[in-house]
Amino acid sequence: MNGIHDMGGMDGFALPTRHPEAPHFHYPWERLVFGSSLVMQKPWFIDESRFGVESIPPDLYLTTPYYARWLYRNEQLAIKYGLVTAAELADPDSVAVLPKAESSSSDDVSQLLSSMVAELDSAEAEASFSVGDRVVVKNEHPVGHTRAPRYARGRTGIVQRDQGVHIFPDTNAMGLGTKPQHCYSVMFEARELWGSRANIRDHVYIDLFDDYLESAT
Repeated sequence: MNGIHDMGGMDGFALPTRHPEAPHFHYPWERLVFGSSLVMQKPWFIDESRFGVESIPPDLYLTTPYYARWLYRNEQLAIKYGLVTAAELADPDSVAVLPKAESSSSDDVSQLLSSMVAELDSAEAEASFSVGDRVVVKNEHPVGHTRAPRYARGRTGIVQRDQGVHIFPDTNAMGLGTKPQHCYSVMFEARELWGSRANIRDHVYIDLFDDYLESAT
């Protein structure tokens, strides 16, 4: 979707430099939100979670801290899947009936994070492109979730690496199936993306799925 979250190539949104000794969480509630987000990966998964953040109204998105966006997303998905009601969330004195949860170790969390990007069996889908192929990113603007950045649409690049077969996030986020397909690391010249004033020596590598691409020849 073409939302405010897609800030690639926009001016004025540079990330601040993080000190290597800075804490991962500035407040205890951020740690709780992060932990609960991992536990709550079911009944929804990472793609629908991302779409939940993308669906936050623009004014709220720009004025809300990072983990507060996660909390907003968790609340909306919890209501959608019947884990809690809007009235329960609005009432500070209500006690929601929560599903039974099992305790997790740090190893369990690491395994869960790894499984979010696990590669599927390559036999599940044929590759449409090979390393060295010139490809064009389709100039499409879906209303749902997509991992194709807006600044790369309609631009030409060269496939540098086949990353294997993965769940297609666009359909998975919308409950339309996993649609396994190949994902590629595609190299773009900076001038192809930003114009003649970009540094001729700079390149950008973007991971893009089969359905995002078409042959440039």
